[in-house]
Amino acid sequence: MRRIGIIGAGQAGLCLGISLVDAGYDVTIFSDRTADDILNSKLKSTPLLFHDAIEIERNLGLNFWDEESPVCTRFRNQVLDTEGNLVLDYSSNIEKPWQAVDQRLKFSSWIEEFVRRGGELIIQEINLNDLDKLARNYDLVVVAVGKGDLATLFERDEQRARHNKPKRHLGAGLFAKLKADSTSFHTFEVTNLPHVGEIFQFPFYDRNENPCSVLGFQAHPQGVMDRFSFVQNGGELQKITKELIQQFKPREYEIFEDMELNEENGWLCGAITPIVRRPVGHLPSGGIVMGIGDAVILHDPIAAQGANNANKMAHLVSQRIIERGDRPFNASWMGAVFNEFWEYVQYSVALTDCLLAPPEHLQDIIKAMAENPDVLKDYFNGCNNPPSLSPWFFDPEEAKKYLAQKNPKTLAIAV
Repeated sequence: MRRIGIIGAGQAGLCLGISLVDAGYDVTIFSDRTADDILNSKLKSTPLLFHDAIEIERNLGLNFWDEESPVCTRFRNQVLDTEGNLVLDYSSNIEKPWQAVDQRLKFSSWIEEFVRRGGELIIQEINLNDLDKLARNYDLVVVAVGKGDLATLFERDEQRARHNKPKRHLGAGLFAKLKADSTSFHTFEVTNLPHVGEIFQFPFYDRNENPCSVLGFQAHPQGVMDRFSFVQNGGELQKITKELIQQFKPREYEIFEDMELNEENGWLCGAITPIVRRPVGHLPSGGIVMGIGDAVILHDPIAAQGANNANKMAHLVSQRIIERGDRPFNASWMGAVFNEFWEYVQYSVALTDCLLAPPEHLQDIIKAMAENPDVLKDYFNGCNNPPSLSPWFFDPEEAKKYLAQKNPKTLAIAV
């Protein structure tokens, strides 16, 4: 039986580990935190999963919250002009619902499930020296953490990485006591403010297994929405959140006036520099390890691609490990598996970049979404499967052709 060591008990690491245990491999996951530590920690992300990533979890038998968790069955987009006036306001049903479950609940439960199915869990913070020993003792070591010293093992891919600094500064909280009807509680809502940022609101299932709402901000650095950098506690974040809603969405402020954070640790602030790294980490001893998930591809959350791609990459890597049989997991194999995934994920990176720095033709696509449900449906499909957005979402000339085909009389882009 081949031995696989995985560093990191997050989205990619746990999905990979459980997949391989189910396939009969001897798998050890190294985590710097216990399940209880994770469950009781501060909120670090508010990931939203689309259909294909949800199905990966269901096929692994990890969909423990399908009956209780709220889902997004409706989408609403508001676009404001530079003066804050409403330009567009449109909505549509989501045929294949989206879901957001607190990763603190998810990971703590999945760790216990991993052990229950026969995996070995070791609570230990792994450093570079430890990796040398592990590389000698395991047939393959996979690094699935994107922060700290271990991430420095994987060189920046200069051809694929486009960013050197964050494009947005983030602030978000888990809130209760919003005044909203049942339809609103199942709606993913985004408000676009040009040159200012984006406001997101969607249903969430928190670590205490309670439905609540995420209210998040993606602020342009040094812009008027960029007020989260020095937040020290949840009370400060709640105060700033209400002030920003009153400033940018005053007609809807009554909905949020009495809202409260649903727990002391239910908030986050930060900034992410999107990056693509090479998948092979070279150790001082000459050994090698493979990077997956955030270790090699780190997304800004604006397009909600990070957790989705963690599931998809883990799924692909598990398949390729199984297919490898008794052959060695060498650097060429690691590179080939990553390149195979890049053929898919490059479009996810392109989608994120388009939303972070909207090209001019995207305005026409958004207008078309408001007028033609088929265009919006294609966009939903693209969030779930980004290659389907190519080339029409990314290329201005292809966008003209696409919109003309959808509705040549009303949706063609003016020349």
